[in-house]
Amino acid sequence: MTSTDALMIVSGTPYTVTGVGGRTPTGPGDFAGAVTVTVHGATGEHEVAGTGVEQPDGTVRLYQKDHHGTGKDVRVWTVTPDPSSGGFVAAG
Repeated sequence: MTSTDALMIVSGTPYTVTGVGGRTPTGPGDFAGAVTVTVHGATGEHEVAGTGVEQPDGTVRLYQKDHHGTGKDVRVWTVTPDPSSGGFVAAG
C-alpha cells in the first residue's frame, strides 16, 4: 500500500475498489460489517477500514474509521457497482 492517510484521498472522486478483505468483491454484501477495502485512484492505492452498511438502493455506506477500523469516523464513502467494469467504485 502506498498510503492509509485519509488526508490524501480526493473527496468526491471515484476510486476503483480492488479488494475487500484481500479478495475481489462479488456483491454489495461483501462490504457489510467490519471491512478493510483497498481502493485505487488519483492519489494511488489506499486501505479504507471501517463499517459498511448496505442500502436499499444497492449501494453501501462505508464509515471509514481511524486506527485501522476502530475509533472515530474519518469519512463516509459511497460504494456503488460499476457497470463498465463489472466491479465497484467508492467515493468519499
